[in-house]
Amino acid sequence: MILPMMAASAAMLALQSAPQAAPTSPPITTLDQLPIEEAAAPRCAVAFAIVARWQAANDPRGSEYPDMQEDGGREFFVRTLAGLMEARELSREAATDIIFGEVRMLSNPEGAEQIAAMMPACLLMKRSVGL
Repeated sequence: MILPMMAASAAMLALQSAPQAAPTSPPITTLDQLPIEEAAAPRCAVAFAIVARWQAANDPRGSEYPDMQEDGGREFFVRTLAGLMEARELSREAATDIIFGEVRMLSNPEGAEQIAAMMPACLLMKRSVGL
């Protein structure tokens, strides 16, 4: 009688100490699904890409910002997207879809105002990572 109880106890202990698989979070499709702390850098990366596009097209909206090609905007974009893909286990295609969705949201007249409002914090974030 004692032997079966010991075996059952040992089995229960083994199950309790066995490594548990980390719960997987559902895949994201927009930055709105992320906590603000996690979405801020990708949003800034998108803002930098839009400003870089304005600057390349000599659009006056880009003139008030540092040169995104030369001042680390592009590097910030690449690093941030790589980090998002790794942290959320996203494919390149899924990350691209998320980013293009954000670009669509900011590529309208109100988007320029949103970018202007977020750019001071984004530039500070870029500097804080050494870019």
